[in-house]
Amino acid sequence: MNDILLGYSVPEGTPVYITTHHLAIFGMTQLSGKTTALEAIISRSGLRAVAFITKRGEAGFKAAHLVPPYYKPRADWEFVEGLINVALGEKVKYEPGMRWAIMKVCKGTNDLSAVLVNATAMAKDAKGSFLKSVFEKLAAYLEIVLPELEKWEFSDSLALVDGINVMDLSAMRLETQHLVIASTIERVLTTRTHTVVIIPEAWEMLPQSKMTPVKWVGQQFIRKGASIGNYMFLDSQDIAGLDKTFLRQCDNLLMGRMKEMHEVDRILRQLLGKKIKPEEIQTLPIGHFYAVLGDKVQKVYVLPSGVPESAGAMVATGAASPDDIRLQYLSKSTAEPTPALPLLELLAARLNTLEKEVASLE
Repeated sequence: MNDILLGYSVPEGTPVYITTHHLAIFGMTQLSGKTTALEAIISRSGLRAVAFITKRGEAGFKAAHLVPPYYKPRADWEFVEGLINVALGEKVKYEPGMRWAIMKVCKGTNDLSAVLVNATAMAKDAKGSFLKSVFEKLAAYLEIVLPELEKWEFSDSLALVDGINVMDLSAMRLETQHLVIASTIERVLTTRTHTVVIIPEAWEMLPQSKMTPVKWVGQQFIRKGASIGNYMFLDSQDIAGLDKTFLRQCDNLLMGRMKEMHEVDRILRQLLGKKIKPEEIQTLPIGHFYAVLGDKVQKVYVLPSGVPESAGAMVATGAASPDDIRLQYLSKSTAEPTPALPLLELLAARLNTLEKEVASLE
């Protein structure tokens, strides 16, 4: 588990290995090969992983099990404040009286419906126009979120099989996506071991400027998860918008193709002083990354899952191109996740995984 083949050094063609840890990967969407790289690392790690599709038409993992969205209702005030931050696109704490109002309406509740009931009642009973306005705004914000939640059927259990498990959230509003991803992170942290959570659009889920439900739970996960074999992989188009609390916890960084000069500069500053020209980052072929692995920096061609090692070495040395690999090995693969397993098969797979864990512990 600690020595995973990442790919081959460029241009030498020697194997490069990655140690299991939190990871962040950056690069232009569909031009850097981030999803293919993440799938390759997971497939060779022996770990389970759960990922999320958040955009329509998003290129997905080629070998994945589709699982139903998992959501556990909660109503603690920090979580609700993060949710409203997402709905508004701004920081709640800057609106006078709003944080106090959130604390007030969340007290004694365990789901968002009860919070809305409290907010409506307190707006009705409020003495003074200021308090009435605050509670009415809070109720209005919650009324954006709750109808969306009621549109979807959620699973109350998180059944994962070995390999990559995917939840398709692409048709949901951003607020609902946050609720599902946050619930999943918390469930993995409290009930799972040796599991990777892949955060898509990390700049949006874990923003630098404000708290969100995913960020609130994710901070606990990335600080505590590694001790029980749980890891977070961050997938982001850029570095600027991502909360640096998460980036500081990642010992593995993969920097792919990027054109915008400010982002190129940020990438160069992550390369431990290695002197690289900006145009090298701007022209990286698909599947090629500058990898910061612990204390080392290497230019690497990440070997896609299912591609022979000899073919990967040829791309790294320049004897073959990434397009050759795509045409020969990857173009026939489906980009859609496989359908969810029937319940009995899913339970059998889970039982097999648990038996392996028990045998390992014994």
